[in-house]
Amino acid sequence: MDFQAARLKFELFEKFYLSLSDQAKIYLRGESKNYKASLTEIQTLILPVVKKICSECKSQCCRLTPFYLTGTVGCFNIVDYLLARCDTALPQPRYKNMVHDHCPFWDLGCTLPIDSRSFACVNFFCETLEANLNMEHVLDALEKTKAILTKFSLRKCMY
Repeated sequence: MDFQAARLKFELFEKFYLSLSDQAKIYLRGESKNYKASLTEIQTLILPVVKKICSECKSQCCRLTPFYLTGTVGCFNIVDYLLARCDTALPQPRYKNMVHDHCPFWDLGCTLPIDSRSFACVNFFCETLEANLNMEHVLDALEKTKAILTKFSLRKCMY
């Protein structure tokens, strides 16, 4: 999938979000609150190590490697987009990054709020990060987030 198709799909996610009924928005707000709390928990576990390790890193994998899911905008699928987007205005994607197969939410760091990122992004760890994190705690937090995503009902957003 080329980046223009990914951009179109991402724009459709936004149109779907904007078309939600009041009943769907009530459901989404409750689920989003859980998702964002879970993402914040993960970030609390990893950010101190990210700040230390990534600032000293020479490989610059986040800046130079297309580690995000090619064919997406910010690794979002419809479910984590809705949960992240709920009550949050996401920054404008830098689509020019996608020409080089890089994340459009990257500009000297992730431009997305820490509680509004896709599951694929918060689930990515280079070998150095993995070696320096308490992965048992991180994996437990990731499992909680995955359970929220699995439980989420798109059907409830269509009414």
